[in-house]
Amino acid sequence: MSKFKNATAAALIIAIAAIALTGCLTTDKASNDSKPVILIAAFGSSYESGQKNLEDFDKAVRAAFPENEVTWGFTASFIVKKLKKQGVDTLFESQVPVRGIADAVADLAAEGKTNVVVVNFLLMVGQEYREVLDVPTSGLNVKYVHPVLYYPENIQNVVTALEGEFGGADEATVLCAHGNEAHPEYNAELIQIDQFLRENYKNTYLAVMEGTPEFEPVKEAIAESGVKSVKYVTFMLTYGDHMSNDVMGDEEDAMKVRIGLPAECSDGLASVPSVQGLFIEKIKLALSQF
Repeated sequence: MSKFKNATAAALIIAIAAIALTGCLTTDKASNDSKPVILIAAFGSSYESGQKNLEDFDKAVRAAFPENEVTWGFTASFIVKKLKKQGVDTLFESQVPVRGIADAVADLAAEGKTNVVVVNFLLMVGQEYREVLDVPTSGLNVKYVHPVLYYPENIQNVVTALEGEFGGADEATVLCAHGNEAHPEYNAELIQIDQFLRENYKNTYLAVMEGTPEFEPVKEAIAESGVKSVKYVTFMLTYGDHMSNDVMGDEEDAMKVRIGLPAECSDGLASVPSVQGLFIEKIKLALSQF
């Protein structure tokens, strides 16, 4: 009888332990599932160098927020189509799906996700930013991280973050941005940065491919300065077509050719840890709002 009681007690203890363990696992899973998803909304890139820049940011975000799911959605539909036509369905070591931002949001809702931080991985407020804000988010509790220059304090912060990329004492530095000729209002922050650079740094400027600040005054200032070389700082998140061709290309209209001095170039901003940090700081703030 004693042996029977002991066996029964042992079986009961094992059963209780199993139930408790199952409960813990279920609770942990539910806890992980309830954590906000970080959805990075970016223009995208079909260039290998540009994809490497984006992956660097992907890794930085995952390292900063290891308990949160991180995924991506792209605003450039032509890039999504191009990649899929090439048979590319996922990107990065993390194997994120290649999909548009609207599809990414819809997929999260279909998966039963509730809380989402949408990171506008952009430098400036513009068309892509407005497209992200226009994506329907019915059924989701969404907090937004805005483009880095949406925040007034980042006019100076982003320059400070890039000081390590600037050229030497006898070298001109040109921050190369895309700009927007069709919507000049989107260039306001770029003009402010150019003014800040000219007031606080020697032989340091910002120029755009489209709109203002224009390149010609920068070219003239560099010619008058007597510097012997130029450091072009990529003021775009990815090093892609514009930097490869419009800045560092060999055609006569490339910035490097028009200035005619020895030149070097920095990588896309998505790979610069100090710039990554500006976004990560805002992601932390957004996560704290849930």
